[in-house]
Amino acid sequence: MSGTPQADFYRPFRFPSVLVGDSNLGGISTTLASYESLALRGYDIPSILLFENARYRNHEMLSTQLRGKTLVSAVPAPPPMLEDPVKEAESMAKYYEQLDEHMLPVIKHLDKAHEARFDRLAEMEQKAKDVFWWPFTQHQTVPQTTVIDSAYEDYFVTYKKNENGEMEPNEMFDSCASWWTQGLGHANPRLTMAAARAAGRYGHVMFPETANEPALSLAERVLSIDTWAQRVFFSDNGSTAIEVAIKMALRATTKRYGWSDATPIDVLGLEGGYHGDTIGAMDACSPNVYNKNVQWYKPKGHWLQAPSIHISKSKVHVRLPEVMEGGVHNYESLGAVYATDKRGGDPLVDVYKKYVRSELQSLREQGRHIGALLMEPVIMGSGGMIFVDPLFQRVLVDTVRAEGADLLGYKAQEEAKGWEGLPIIFDEIFAGWYRLGRRSASDFLGVKPDIVGYAKTLTGGLVPLALTVTKESLYDIFLSDKKEECLLHGHSYTAHPIGCSVAGETIDTLEEFARVDKPTEWTSFRQNWKCNDVWSMWNPETVDHLSNLDRVDGVMSLGSVLAVELKDEQSKGYGSTIAKSILQKMRHGNFDQNGAGINLFVRPLGNVIYLMTSQITTPERVRMCERILLECLE
Repeated sequence: MSGTPQADFYRPFRFPSVLVGDSNLGGISTTLASYESLALRGYDIPSILLFENARYRNHEMLSTQLRGKTLVSAVPAPPPMLEDPVKEAESMAKYYEQLDEHMLPVIKHLDKAHEARFDRLAEMEQKAKDVFWWPFTQHQTVPQTTVIDSAYEDYFVTYKKNENGEMEPNEMFDSCASWWTQGLGHANPRLTMAAARAAGRYGHVMFPETANEPALSLAERVLSIDTWAQRVFFSDNGSTAIEVAIKMALRATTKRYGWSDATPIDVLGLEGGYHGDTIGAMDACSPNVYNKNVQWYKPKGHWLQAPSIHISKSKVHVRLPEVMEGGVHNYESLGAVYATDKRGGDPLVDVYKKYVRSELQSLREQGRHIGALLMEPVIMGSGGMIFVDPLFQRVLVDTVRAEGADLLGYKAQEEAKGWEGLPIIFDEIFAGWYRLGRRSASDFLGVKPDIVGYAKTLTGGLVPLALTVTKESLYDIFLSDKKEECLLHGHSYTAHPIGCSVAGETIDTLEEFARVDKPTEWTSFRQNWKCNDVWSMWNPETVDHLSNLDRVDGVMSLGSVLAVELKDEQSKGYGSTIAKSILQKMRHGNFDQNGAGINLFVRPLGNVIYLMTSQITTPERVRMCERILLECLE
């Protein structure tokens, strides 16, 4: 516990807490401040105790202030101290006897609150099944509900009934990073305080035609890092951020190439890409398991096949789709694959250029109007944790910018400003802000977009917030004297100060972790991989071991992500169930020897098992997760 404040150290235990208040002058404020400080850290405070003070009667005002949420009790103050130790002992013994009758109601209240908490935990599993409609879940196949009582750092504290019908606690490592949002740990005190400061100062305030300090500071901070951009648009989630980006891009392309507003416009993307669940974002994806049963879904795009990176039998290779030439190309290391700027002489450059040019020429022959290139750089998350060869994405961007307009047969009706060929949109909702070990996934490509979407880790895993960051030239397109020609998109909580304040604190923390000029929380991971640019929190020896297992088709790891592709002769992709029994064992198996009694909360992506740490996960916790994973696979 060295270096950790007691308020943070004890919080995960969720002990019922009795706050001893101050009954003297000024005691109401100090007691409330202490109460609020504990509450902000997630403590249960069923009781506040004060000594009786007939003059100030602080307990009465505190009861009024807390509105019955906490039992506030006043007990007699100790008698004056006596010099004679024998008489002092007798006096205090008598006092404690008298005190018992005052404490009895408090003890009963604590017992009642404790029983109520566990009664609620006992009923939550069934009640959740009765009232929740979980996302991405087939309810008929859920054998057990995970009841999360609280969370801290990388862990859920869960409860379930044991064989005696008693509620039993268990810690589960959040191995899916709570749908990839978790960056700085659950209930992070710094983020909690950032949110509380903004909530106390602003709550939420209107954003159009206004400015608030957290929003302005965040925008300035992001633009100081993304120096290619000049404008920041705020929204609430990744899907919305991408829809905003699409609106920006399509308006720009339509204007430059003189298309009418009635012209059907598509996007150019990658097969397996995923950009969210709102209708517009769905339409920007190829037909897949996520959209095939949505009645309004109408695909509006053309999607290229992408080469992917795998480690199999200790060998790093790029697997080419059949539309190129099929087969694999081997590399000596992951570092060699991600050294994009040094792969100019790689024979795959010509293979990729030939394929991209052919596809664009085919679109021209079809008379298609393409309004943007939209893709997830480096990794396609929901598509199955597919690590795309960064050289392919670099060639794709370079070709679209240098030759795209000519290959597609488009003639500019105005001078090109700010972007070339087509606007390039990077969906970094998942990969941005150090999820893959670097601040932006575009750093692996060595090329910047015209528009980028950020969310998830942006706020460290605490509150929803998304950004669409872009260039001044795209912003200028919407300038007009007519209101209807502005970017008519927004939501009620745009640029809410709480989220912006948390995002600012998150960026400060992550930037500190990312420093290479001094030891940080990530130094040991980088040393394991002998690299500051291409590294993972997962041990290279474990990755190598996994790649040689008989039931594993391939494995990949970068940053906090570990993806293991299982062999499945029956079905691949999201519909595969081959990992189901393995995942159940990870969640509910007994790992007392290898995992110190910890389980892993994991979510499947078909035949791909992925594990994801936060950015604060320690090497010891990573090794624990690796031992459990290997035990379940071997």
